[in-house]
Amino acid sequence: EPEGLGRSAFSARYNSRTRASGARSGQAADCALDGRLDTCWSPDRVPAWLELDFREERDYGGLVLRWDSPRPRAFEVLAGDDGETWRCLYSAPRSAGLCSHVYLPGGGSRYLRLDLAGETGTQAPGLVALEVQPESFSRSLSDFFHRLAEDAPRGRYPRWLYREQSYWTPVDVPNGTVPALFNEEGMVEIARAGFSVEPFLLDATDGTLLTWADGAVCPGLPRPPLPIPRSTWTLGDLRLEVTAYAIGAPSGVWIALRYRVENRGSQDRSLRLFTALRPFQVSPPWQGWRDVGGLSPVREIAYRDGAVWVNGVLALVPISAPSGFGAVAFDEGSVVDYLASGALPAAHAVSDPFGYASAALGFDLALAPGGTGEAVLAAPLGAVRGADPRTSLPAGLAGPEPVAAALDDWSQVLGAVDFRLPPSAQSYGDTCRGSLAHILINRDGPALQPGPRRYTRSWIRDGATMAAALIRLGRAREAADFIRWYAPFQAPDGNVPCCVDSQGPDWLPEHDSHGQLCFAVADYYRFTGDRTLVEELWPAVQRAVGFMERLRATRLTDEYRRPDKLACYGLLPESVSHEGYLAHPVHSYWDDLWALRGLKDAADLATVLGDRTEAERLARLRDDFRTTLHASIVRTIETRGIDFLPGSVEWADPDPTATANALTLIDEAHGLPVEAMHRSFDLFMERFRAMHGEHPVPWTNYTPYEIRIVGALVRLGRRAEAHELLRFFLAERRPPVWNQWPEIAWHDPRAPGHQGDLPHAWIGAEYCLAFRDLFAYEREADRSLVVGAGIPAEWIDAGEVSVVGLPTWYGNLDLSLRRSPEGGVAVRLGGDLTLPPGGVRIVLPLPGPVLEVRANGTPMADFTSTEVHVSAIPAEVVVLT
Repeated sequence: EPEGLGRSAFSARYNSRTRASGARSGQAADCALDGRLDTCWSPDRVPAWLELDFREERDYGGLVLRWDSPRPRAFEVLAGDDGETWRCLYSAPRSAGLCSHVYLPGGGSRYLRLDLAGETGTQAPGLVALEVQPESFSRSLSDFFHRLAEDAPRGRYPRWLYREQSYWTPVDVPNGTVPALFNEEGMVEIARAGFSVEPFLLDATDGTLLTWADGAVCPGLPRPPLPIPRSTWTLGDLRLEVTAYAIGAPSGVWIALRYRVENRGSQDRSLRLFTALRPFQVSPPWQGWRDVGGLSPVREIAYRDGAVWVNGVLALVPISAPSGFGAVAFDEGSVVDYLASGALPAAHAVSDPFGYASAALGFDLALAPGGTGEAVLAAPLGAVRGADPRTSLPAGLAGPEPVAAALDDWSQVLGAVDFRLPPSAQSYGDTCRGSLAHILINRDGPALQPGPRRYTRSWIRDGATMAAALIRLGRAREAADFIRWYAPFQAPDGNVPCCVDSQGPDWLPEHDSHGQLCFAVADYYRFTGDRTLVEELWPAVQRAVGFMERLRATRLTDEYRRPDKLACYGLLPESVSHEGYLAHPVHSYWDDLWALRGLKDAADLATVLGDRTEAERLARLRDDFRTTLHASIVRTIETRGIDFLPGSVEWADPDPTATANALTLIDEAHGLPVEAMHRSFDLFMERFRAMHGEHPVPWTNYTPYEIRIVGALVRLGRRAEAHELLRFFLAERRPPVWNQWPEIAWHDPRAPGHQGDLPHAWIGAEYCLAFRDLFAYEREADRSLVVGAGIPAEWIDAGEVSVVGLPTWYGNLDLSLRRSPEGGVAVRLGGDLTLPPGGVRIVLPLPGPVLEVRANGTPMADFTSTEVHVSAIPAEVVVLT
């Protein structure tokens, strides 16, 4: 459908007739429909009206009204079916600007009428064009604003309104609530699904308004990898830096926005920095869920008591004194159009019946060559305790000290485990620390949540993995807080909900959740030795086991001994724990493997608590379940003629991303068919190389959950392939400097496609776990600690590789690897580590089989061609080939 209709197109489509209340000579109503910009309908007086008769009922989506001057006017749009009775579709009591966009969703009538209000004797506005828009114009509010962006110079609106992806990252303190969002262009959304703040820069010398589209935009971090984001615009000789950081105060958490402008030229520059407050979220509409994504209504804006208030709530407090403030209702035009003219709107308060008002603060900057100027704003992250916004502010927001303090706080939080890598590998460690930060930022109190907006919910599967990453990187307290918070949502019958949010538990049949709760409790104990949590949550673990027993009992009947159902015998029932199974629930091996993990852990916890009888019973249940599970997998492989590990009984589907968990957190590799296990990852690598290799096949998107495969490859001794994947995923961070991934990554990074959420903290947790596996992991089969299995030779060639204070089941490990003078590898093992029952197993990247090993200067005999067994610590081990 055409976007705008001039006279000829309009008449051809609608066969319309036009009437008006009157017109000046030569400026009749038809002039508004002739498609020309040099004619207009000019009423001879006001009030006045212009009427369109389509001759029959017609659908439409809105109007674009183009005026002969920007001066204020008032109008209404009316619809009728008989030319006598009218209903008001839209009212604009305060319209201004050269163009008015009228939103008429679901519009349809025979007659349309434009009524112009005004005092008798006042000058009537001239209407240059009246363009009737198709239904697509107002399919949604987002579509409506997309059209506004199309009609405006690029950069006047956020990138997503041009249907392009922009990436964002969260801003908060480590123990905050729902974070703010900061995108690549320096656009900030403070409250969930709330308004945004965007910078604009006016060069007063030539009157040019500079936007994100007028130069190079580069996201960054002041001190990588600490999660305080920055966006830098390079605009010729000018440089604008936008930085956001969070500060805790007695009144609550505040987000500080620092705008710094630098004159890199040789001439004095007179500039005006604007910070525009507008009804756009950082999340685009293709992220839509509940109120997230797209627009955010702004019905009232006011500047009073030195602060900006939005919809009656404190929104922004300028720390730097502004030179002005102005606000406009939607029908008065875009606030950015005012900024482009060099002037702020006159009003300090507006009420907008349409609900999409905007405003801006202005800051005058006179910069000598090499000079800088800045403005700082503060915004409360949630309700502020205290009536006076200025007395509620954290002390000392101006100056560099608050940024340094925020950076120091994050450095301490993320520094419990100290990884030291050569410069060529630094991004690996930075990404681990950045991902750990995002797990903490995305929390809402004790609730671990995978995303800052779309996924502000707590899944036990996501949470158990995030808790595992926290524990292994020295943040066990936050993991315990989550487990304690989630467990009470368990039903009295032992059913563990798959998900919990502000509306309560979600009871979808996802049978992995019961084993995951048991695992989370046991995992915390194995690393901390803290019996308190075990004693507190042992009843919840017992209830979860009981629920799994009852579920399994439905598959232990004679019906499931029949040949056509035998593969399901002894498993858990069908579920939808895998998104691919939502349309058709199946017997998912993901569920069964997690159930086995839960039963293993429940038996161990009973032993910890000294309940020998229960421990023996649970051990028998564990072993019986393992037997039926392994038998089912083998039967499915044989009956379906496949050579890989299946994801489910019914589909016999390859799912290496899910299967990887069987080798890592679930640690059940020793019982699975070895050839099929390797074949699963062979197939994955073949597909991966076909998509991302030198001559890639066409593809649209993928999920970075595949990062967890790295840990599986390390355990399978496939070190080179593990690093092949790691190199790819590090290059696929979006953007790389922010150390994050979305749930769904698109081949075209700017494609307007749903991303799940960003950063996705479950995926970040999988990276943390995989990165930790490079240095050390626990192996249940022989109760050993395996070290160095994922460290590549090139890292050691580039310098010493070490970690200090790495939590393990056996205490904190200090580990270093470096080249020995003889050309071998020297490994130092220390820390407060207790020797594991199976010893420490060193697996190194060596060019040939191990020929000689010395421990603390003494030759050792306990080694194979690939693995060295250390039975005493601390130790300095030299391995030669």
